[in-house]
Amino acid sequence: MKIDRLISDLGNSCSQFLINGNYFEIPSSVKFITEAEAKGSFAENVDQEALINELVLRVKFEEKEYFVKIGAKAFNDALANSHIEQLHDKTTSDVTFVIWASSIAYYHAIHHPEVDDDTVTIMINSSMIPVWLAKRAEKFSIVIDRMKNRFLTEVEIELLTQGFNRKLKVKVVNSTTRIEGETQRFALKYDLDLKLQESAIHYKDAYVVIDDIGGQTQDLVKLQKGLKKPASADDFQSVTDVSFLKVLENLRKEKLMMYFTDLRTFEEFIVKSVPKQSFVYTNPTTWQSDDLTDLIEPTLKRFVKVTMEKCLTTFSSTFKTGDEVYFIHTGGVVETLKSYYQEYLLERLGDVAVERHIFPVEGRKLNLYGGEIVAKHEALKNEKMKL
Repeated sequence: MKIDRLISDLGNSCSQFLINGNYFEIPSSVKFITEAEAKGSFAENVDQEALINELVLRVKFEEKEYFVKIGAKAFNDALANSHIEQLHDKTTSDVTFVIWASSIAYYHAIHHPEVDDDTVTIMINSSMIPVWLAKRAEKFSIVIDRMKNRFLTEVEIELLTQGFNRKLKVKVVNSTTRIEGETQRFALKYDLDLKLQESAIHYKDAYVVIDDIGGQTQDLVKLQKGLKKPASADDFQSVTDVSFLKVLENLRKEKLMMYFTDLRTFEEFIVKSVPKQSFVYTNPTTWQSDDLTDLIEPTLKRFVKVTMEKCLTTFSSTFKTGDEVYFIHTGGVVETLKSYYQEYLLERLGDVAVERHIFPVEGRKLNLYGGEIVAKHEALKNEKMKL
């Protein structure tokens, strides 16, 4: 099987993928198990619709071999989520690597269910690193190259999910890595058909601050006028001392342990409850309901205030009177707490909040879309060079 483009955004809480333009996501839960546990995981065949929730694999790379449960299959195991409230180096993390491998196995099983032994050739593999990891290196290029080269190793994948068993050998032809946040500028300027977005005209003479808030960090990137790349390393900033997942875990441990036994379950409850701005917990056994809004909402509002103020002030000294500045708010946490962020901005800034603070539709996918646009452009360029 040939994959023209595999774009991945390997997040702490959720990993997103675009493979040949097909989008799917997998919870970033990984449980390392024994071979016997892996092969005894199923009593009957799994339906295709349920496959993404039943991923069990053997992955061999860099002289290492792991048997793993991935995503929803491992979601409720506490040990499978121990990494999500920590910063971890994607250039060395085996957790992120096996999640990446699982995306290939899943895609192959969906598109070639009848093939149980195959070689998968990936023409362009595009990965991303967070700003904090890039800033830690002496030069950005050092950590970018380390991430890029990691995927050029030989990889063996065996999907052990009953009904979809298969063995795959994976070869990556071209590997690229970009920095999260900055990559989004391509998705703000072009659509997925590489056509200029009408909305890009707004940014022709304006600076843009990308405010990308994920489960662990807040990445801030200052783009030059016309959505052009940052001018220097100082235009990349990362806030790691205010982590959404850590805030949730502290709240759970201090006040809500009798309702939620683990962070994953609590995070899922928050995501489902935020649209109503009402946090009512219903016991699955007794059906007794408790309104937790007064315990949860103040914490969320404090987090929103702190992160928004970071966004507003991080680059403020670099702008001069008369400069046009737009703020683009993206990332999974922003999408979850969008209503709270908009309420805070309206109270803090008034109508200017509506004009200058943009919350793009599908904002949590902009890194992925930006990677896809760059990969498509590179593929077209390579085709022209062959002619």
